[in-house]
Amino acid sequence: MEDRKKKRKIFTVIINVISYILLLILAVYVVMHFIFPRHVIKIFRFQHITVLTDSMEPVINVDDVIIIKNFNPDRLKKGDIITFYVDLNNDGKKEMVTHYFYESVLGDDGKTLYRTISNVSTTPDEWEIGAEDIVGKYVGRIPGVGKIIRFFRHPIGILALAINIFLIYLIYRLIKGKEQTI
Repeated sequence: MEDRKKKRKIFTVIINVISYILLLILAVYVVMHFIFPRHVIKIFRFQHITVLTDSMEPVINVDDVIIIKNFNPDRLKKGDIITFYVDLNNDGKKEMVTHYFYESVLGDDGKTLYRTISNVSTTPDEWEIGAEDIVGKYVGRIPGVGKIIRFFRHPIGILALAINIFLIYLIYRLIKGKEQTI
């Protein structure tokens, strides 16, 4: 009986350590995603992005979460879906866009530039992007999850999450307290 308790305790400790490690990795990923978004894919090799526009429908829909992976732009093939930074509004701020790779062209300085095309267009996009602006290559999507992510990025969503975590903690403490008095 004593041996069984020891094994159970060791198993519990191992599960707790693994859980804490996974939570730490998740916390680092989330913090990096908000503070250093360009570096997430370099460290974790994968990144998620919430789709905000319909330029890739019906392949990728608004509010889908797409998963992209780190890759070498020299290996692009026509039709690959890539995510990249581009100044859409000519305001000096680059936004993330996900479109099909269309072709490579040689720039005036001899540097390779990449052209893309959306799913709703028959002509290539007007911009040419450098390898440094390519974030990653599309590997899959999770339909509709973007609505939840966008909610929790909003101040009301953050408040709702904080209140729920606090309430769950209170309920847990109340249950634990009653167990100890029995």
